[in-house]
Amino acid sequence: MMKCAYPQRIKSELVNLLPLRKFEGPISLVETPEQLDEAISELRKESVLGFDTETRPSFKKGMQHGVAILQLASEKKAWIFRLIPLKEHVCRLYKEILSNPDIKKVGLAVNGDIRALKKLCDFTPAGFDEISRYTQKIGIINTGMKNLCGALLGVKISKSAQLSNWESEVLTQKQLDYAATDAWIGLELYNEALKVLRENRYCLYIESDPDALAEKTLMTRFKAAFKKLFG
Repeated sequence: MMKCAYPQRIKSELVNLLPLRKFEGPISLVETPEQLDEAISELRKESVLGFDTETRPSFKKGMQHGVAILQLASEKKAWIFRLIPLKEHVCRLYKEILSNPDIKKVGLAVNGDIRALKKLCDFTPAGFDEISRYTQKIGIINTGMKNLCGALLGVKISKSAQLSNWESEVLTQKQLDYAATDAWIGLELYNEALKVLRENRYCLYIESDPDALAEKTLMTRFKAAFKKLFG
């Protein structure tokens, strides 16, 4: 009988021990039609992109805000779209990129994001792929971004800007870093999951203590990530 070599569930205290990662490449903030033209031109050249959205949190029961930010990321660059000032032009982005089957968009819970985006402009989504489809094949039950990063990549990401005001007219550097990292790390997870499945290196014999398995595999990833970052 075989079992996943990656921990199925991860305790938060173990994830917190892992090294912090964030996107280190250039971030392009897109909020004007001219910037949108340039971004679309660049994105057309990409084959696979990390994908995510951000919505202003609501702290009142029954109140829900519309999606405010769409972020896309390659391995080297991230694009952050402020959808409110781009409202009259956003359909172009949807048609050129989000409806393009030749450009794969990967993320977590993508169907919910697509439904939210359609409220601004209806479109036919194409080329989207769900990361959890592959991590579940590996055997990881956790589907949250933070836990998947710990289990699969041996790193943690900051979620401190998650509940900030994404409808603000001026986004802080902390918000930009957060949004870019969420899209980029999704691409990293997708690539790593495909690699693990392709190389068939995700199973071992069942260990008697699941917590011991989780701790051992996380510490192995921690050492590997630490060595990669600091030599």
